[in-house]
Amino acid sequence: MSRSKVAQEILALREEIREHDRAYYRDAHPTISDQEYDGLIVRLRELEDLHPDLITEDSPTQRVGGDPLEEFRSVPHSVPMLSLDNTYNAEEMRAFDQRVRRGLDLPEDAPPIEYAVEPKIDGVAVALRYQGGRLALGATRGNGVEGDDITLNVRTIRGLPLVLPKGAPSELEVRGEVYMPLAGFLQLNEAMERQGLKQYVNPRNTAAGTLKLLDSSTVAARPLAIAVYTLVNADQYNLETQLDMFRFLGDLGFPTQGAELCRGADEVMEAIETWGDRHPGLGFDVDGLVVKVNHFNLYDELGATSKFPRWAISYKFPAEEKSTKLLDIVLQVGRTGAVTPTAILEPVFVSGTTVSRATLHNADEVERLDARIGDTVVVKKAGEIIPKVERVLLNERPAGAKPFRYPKDCPSCRAELVREDVLIRCINLACPAQLERSVMHFASRGAMDIEGLGEKLVLQLVREGLVKDVSDLYKLTVEKLGDLERMGEKSAANLVMGIESSKQQDLARLVYALGIRHVGSQGAKVVARHYQTMEALMGADESELEALDEVGPVIAASIHEFFNRKANRDLVARLQTAGVNMESLETPSEEEPLLAGEIIVVTGTLEKHSRNEIKALIEKFGGKVTGSVSKKTTFLIAGSEPGSKYDKAQTLKIPVLSEAEFLRRLGQ
Repeated sequence: MSRSKVAQEILALREEIREHDRAYYRDAHPTISDQEYDGLIVRLRELEDLHPDLITEDSPTQRVGGDPLEEFRSVPHSVPMLSLDNTYNAEEMRAFDQRVRRGLDLPEDAPPIEYAVEPKIDGVAVALRYQGGRLALGATRGNGVEGDDITLNVRTIRGLPLVLPKGAPSELEVRGEVYMPLAGFLQLNEAMERQGLKQYVNPRNTAAGTLKLLDSSTVAARPLAIAVYTLVNADQYNLETQLDMFRFLGDLGFPTQGAELCRGADEVMEAIETWGDRHPGLGFDVDGLVVKVNHFNLYDELGATSKFPRWAISYKFPAEEKSTKLLDIVLQVGRTGAVTPTAILEPVFVSGTTVSRATLHNADEVERLDARIGDTVVVKKAGEIIPKVERVLLNERPAGAKPFRYPKDCPSCRAELVREDVLIRCINLACPAQLERSVMHFASRGAMDIEGLGEKLVLQLVREGLVKDVSDLYKLTVEKLGDLERMGEKSAANLVMGIESSKQQDLARLVYALGIRHVGSQGAKVVARHYQTMEALMGADESELEALDEVGPVIAASIHEFFNRKANRDLVARLQTAGVNMESLETPSEEEPLLAGEIIVVTGTLEKHSRNEIKALIEKFGGKVTGSVSKKTTFLIAGSEPGSKYDKAQTLKIPVLSEAEFLRRLGQ
């Protein structure tokens, strides 16, 4: 057979196999037997073995994984991967609906809001980027701003299309949930048992651990599945609703669980009740439902907090409850000085994991529960993640059980404890327990990212007196580290190098690393980008801070209070003396005020720039890009075939610029 005919047969086989994959994984209606499918794979592999130059990364035969990696590289997300706020009952769901209506300024007699309701699969969120119709990148959620590049691992998931059908957009990004079906999980554990190996505890943790394996050939052997639940900037593809988006994703070959349309909170609650009966028999774990406003054009108006979008929420199914013995109550001191009670339990299996510790939240909660050592308590997982003591079975209380009383002194440093609202706090800044956790946070990946500085080493550094605050990290030398347990010369040199490298981190990371209460990584990024230098941020007053996007009164007050303390200002001075960078690396250009505060929408096909390029240009000059036209839009940049966004801009009398007009406005 000539080479050209081999190439033609290979292309035809690949397309046929992809069609069968779509029928099996997306539609759940296989059109051929497993034996016939395997025959197609065998024939394709034979042809590729004869002509290895015709093998491509997106061939169905290449889902077996590649050579092991040494480590995952970090990659930034094109759009932050936000979490969802949770609700647990009808009252909270109706409150969400009321917040949406208020956010849209709707009168009481306005029609009900349309919501798309979809199952919340208990898996691992991933972002998938396609370029030229081919899978180019797969990444974990990470900290929401950047994640790990797991492209080699997600390529092995059989239900995920590596190539999109003809006519698909040249660039798009979807997000989905990788999970392990229950049948596959049971088969995996049976195989582990036959090999005499330890069995896995639950499908969710197994899926998460599998995606973080450095050997993708091992990943390929695991029964992972995926359900895609969103298309980033969906309205750019002339899609108006969540339901439109799911149809679009299905047409592109993505497996989805779809969504149900509900009008108003009453219909949402009816759907929730129905799902409560359905989800145990699905064949995969579902821990709740996701409720999203159906129409994309309302999203900009509703906006988002620094953590959650205001147009979506998660409804969590009631958590499984188990009873067990309360063996002890121990107190832990956090990095902010909060002294938190933790229940030590007789181990019990709850919602997929063995639980031996559970949160008691604070002193008020201990008093409300009247939890006593020796009690039988009911345990469940809050949000099915964090174990908590739900209630005490008073009829099983042993005789002589004594009420638990908080000590007057800090369990770590013996300083006097003070009460602040519901929290009991140690305010001794030299408290060893606070210091240990502050250093761990400072060195963590999302903060200064000091490689090699793990929990055990931090405990040694603090207990040996080598680190009395985070600025002491920059005084460490190979010689000082040499006397520490299990610290060789090479490890010490690598740590010192990692500490030295951290001096060049962006101001945003430093602000987050300082551990200011209520300031997460996104809030730190917002204030660092605005003020540009640590000096300017330290001099900001509370009203200025509160006026910033994504910075509310709580965060503003916390930042202002932190920098008003002399001890904290002295700490910053010591870090600066050590050579730690105190400026934002995202330096604005002189022209930035041109677009400052402006909200811009881009639509249609542009001549000189891709959408990502024009978005980067807008952000460089201080503007904000959104995906839909609203009353808040400053102007629309329209290319050819602009679609419904152009029409809406005309209706709202919002200015429309061509690409050339926009570039001239920037002086380019």
